Amino acid sequence: MTISVSKRILAAFIFFVFFAPFQHVFSQSVNIIPYPQSIKKAAGEFVIKNTTKIFYYQADNHELTVAVAPLVLKLQKAAGITLRSTGKKKHNNFIAVELTDRISQTEGYHININPDSIKIEARTPAGVFYAIQSLLQLLPVDIESPSLVQNISWKIPAMMIEDAPAFAYRGLMLDVARHYMPYDFLEKMIDLMAMQKMNTLHLHLTDSQGWRFESKKYPKLTQIGAYRKGTPLNATYDYASRPNDTLYGGYYTQEQLRKLVAYAQTKFITIIPEIEMPAHSKSALAAYPQFACLDSTGKAFAYPSQIQDEYCTKDSTFTFLTDILTEVMAVFPSQYIHIAGDEASKVNWRKCPICLKRMKDENLNSVDELQSYFIKRIEKFVNENGRSVIGWDEILEGGLASNATVMSWRGEAGGIEAAKLGHKVIMTPGDYCYFDHYQSIDPSEPPAIGGLTTLAQVYSYHPIPAELTTEQGKLITGAQGNLWTEYIPTPSQAEYMYFPRSIALAEVTWSDNKQPYDQFISRLLPYLKRLDQYNVNYSRHMFDIKINTFVDSASHQLKAQAVGVPNGYDVYYTTDGARPSRSSTRYTGPVNINGNVQLNVGVIYNNQLVDAVQKSFTLNKATGRPSFLKTPPSKSYNKGGEHAWNNGILGSDNRFNDDEWLGWSGQDFEGTIDLGTSQDINTVTTRFFNKPSDWVYMPLWVSVSVSDNGTDFTEVAKKTDLQTDKDGLHELKMAFNTAKARYVKIIAKYYGTILKGNAGEGNPAWLFVDEVKVE
Repeated sequence: MTISVSKRILAAFIFFVFFAPFQHVFSQSVNIIPYPQSIKKAAGEFVIKNTTKIFYYQADNHELTVAVAPLVLKLQKAAGITLRSTGKKKHNNFIAVELTDRISQTEGYHININPDSIKIEARTPAGVFYAIQSLLQLLPVDIESPSLVQNISWKIPAMMIEDAPAFAYRGLMLDVARHYMPYDFLEKMIDLMAMQKMNTLHLHLTDSQGWRFESKKYPKLTQIGAYRKGTPLNATYDYASRPNDTLYGGYYTQEQLRKLVAYAQTKFITIIPEIEMPAHSKSALAAYPQFACLDSTGKAFAYPSQIQDEYCTKDSTFTFLTDILTEVMAVFPSQYIHIAGDEASKVNWRKCPICLKRMKDENLNSVDELQSYFIKRIEKFVNENGRSVIGWDEILEGGLASNATVMSWRGEAGGIEAAKLGHKVIMTPGDYCYFDHYQSIDPSEPPAIGGLTTLAQVYSYHPIPAELTTEQGKLITGAQGNLWTEYIPTPSQAEYMYFPRSIALAEVTWSDNKQPYDQFISRLLPYLKRLDQYNVNYSRHMFDIKINTFVDSASHQLKAQAVGVPNGYDVYYTTDGARPSRSSTRYTGPVNINGNVQLNVGVIYNNQLVDAVQKSFTLNKATGRPSFLKTPPSKSYNKGGEHAWNNGILGSDNRFNDDEWLGWSGQDFEGTIDLGTSQDINTVTTRFFNKPSDWVYMPLWVSVSVSDNGTDFTEVAKKTDLQTDKDGLHELKMAFNTAKARYVKIIAKYYGTILKGNAGEGNPAWLFVDEVKVE
């Protein structure tokens, strides 16, 4: 084909006008979270004014006005601008919204922003909604203000955006069973999820610590099961004594939950209810003990002293559960109904005459197969009502129900197995998606269940395992962040655990075009200002900052050095325990430690503390001196190295998995310190951790011995009877007559085998040791 000169010139002109102004953006200059698939910048900006109009190509589609409502409402509140619709397009300063089959993906969208207009195209109203969320992030942060803001130009930089999610399922789970969360907090979470383009809220409504769903047919589920006696962490159910008890708990009425579902629908979020079965059911069986197993003699367990945790497989149980699910499905229109299926011990099933007969009648060879029977029977009912079930990956045991979707939480193995069997999978492995884990090694972190899942870990996750084929990988529908609330009693603390980690997961599940971590951080930090408008108590752990210590070989000075500090950010520190600010001392290198101090190192961005780590130091005769261990600690609990027990840094008071605590399983602690010269000493202080629920026990006894030659030791102190019910740090101070010694040996005898009836029974106990002080 031949093009004339004039046509060549015309083609070049058209290319320049329509394409040359747009440039691919590879930097962080466009602060949108999650990051879009494609961004092309252009010259100029679109300014929203009182005269700006909005034009809908499908004016009769109510869902379109719902999708655009966040922009309309926020402009009214923050800018005092009423964005009115018009029946025909203006020549300039208008926003056009069109549903079109030109957009291939269900939730995808295109935005074309130029100085005269904004054009939004999407296949569905959900896509329009996500386009609006991107537009809101391009406006000044004041758009999120709940009140009128003066002297702001509401301008949006010109660009073209093409975007669509990588995964269909982008979710968070909130456990409201362990701790009842107020209704208003649930709506707030929906707002925050919508901002980061997540589309599923999984509500864990029942567990052994509480039943939160109002049943009209079984009212005692909330009269009894919704409240527990005494303190927040006490799971005692004793109905007979309740008139004199302090009760803790609450529940949601069906009317409240219908309202919540409707609210979530305006944010294009689906709420999936979870009703626990067959285990984690003590709250239900406290209310209706007739659905529990019988003991091996065929008698009911004593009530209320022996409330059971698992339903019996009797027919009346299935009637009860299908009645409950009928009520649940009438409130929640979600396609999925979560029936849990996790952590069933099946102990009673092995003895209960009814369950044994069930196994015989159904030709079942094991209690695992009985659980599979249980799940399949419930699934059949749910399927008959036009819905599908989700369960935790234990539902694979004994054979998976035909249409079930699996949530893989015990790592990825369950999800891989389910996908290979042809089942849909939602990935939620603990190492990346459990937001009840600690998110920093900072000792000042609030108590959590354990583990360590940092912001960077979450962001690094890829939900499709490499072991799967391309076709099997398509069965991975997305990922979900879980917040179990055993140690999270308030909405404020729940926010602290969710944010910013849930933002990282939102990007993982949305962005095919995932950016380097430092680029994500550069977008996240300004996004925090938007969270401030919602008074979100987010964590200030954006980076992986740590404080290490060393002794200068020349001066013998103990020094603390901050590592993991990102380039280009301002870092400050304090030594009096105060949080760093711009008025604090700027960090330029290792800090001298000259006494007992609390060092705080923090990153300041836009005059805001966005990350901080704290270490407490103690200086004594043992600090930084050569030390020797008879038996090295476990590799799993040796992050601080074998000299962490006398490096001058105090470990956390409420957790043992930081960088300072050293742990031994089934072994004694025996350590010797060389003071360098013979010195007068009269006190040795040791620090131990106690948490029997995690198999961690105080030692049986602790002894101190001294020596001048490192060979012949004399015992100078010993303490016994150290067991306690109190969890956490226990500091043991042993004073003795002044002795002259160069070498100090400390021996701590581990607890031994864990007794029957306790967590980890029959296994060797763990012994955890932190700093040893010699004075």
